Amino acid sequence: MDDLVKFLRHRLDEDERAALAASWDEWDGSHWTAHHREQYDGRWAVIDRADEGVTEVTPQAADDEAVARHIARHDPARAVRSVEALRGLLKQYEEPETSAALPDSFNMYTARMQRALLTGVFRHLALAYADHPDYREEWRP
Repeated sequence: MDDLVKFLRHRLDEDERAALAASWDEWDGSHWTAHHREQYDGRWAVIDRADEGVTEVTPQAADDEAVARHIARHDPARAVRSVEALRGLLKQYEEPETSAALPDSFNMYTARMQRALLTGVFRHLALAYADHPDYREEWRP
């Protein structure tokens, strides 16, 4: 299980680095929206909060609007929030919740149950990275 946790940690670090590299203006420009540029040429663009163009969408075989909305939906700010949420699950696995009001034996049982549950969750989360060369088929749920 430690290898799977390590694998996920590395992928989250990569995701965070990629999101931060695509950001500017101290996160002001990291919230993207899809914008129809009808007044110009009918194409779609992805813009940031400062109304600066992130990219213009010109797909050959796909719907401009759908592609623009997909890119905007996965902006750097959302990617970083996702990384933070998933790191929270990794932390809960490494530091299971316990209570001083309960006997140690119950806390140990609860910690084992939390880890067992999160092991299944991590296997499913790792599927998002199944195309990575370090992914192991034995992790597949």
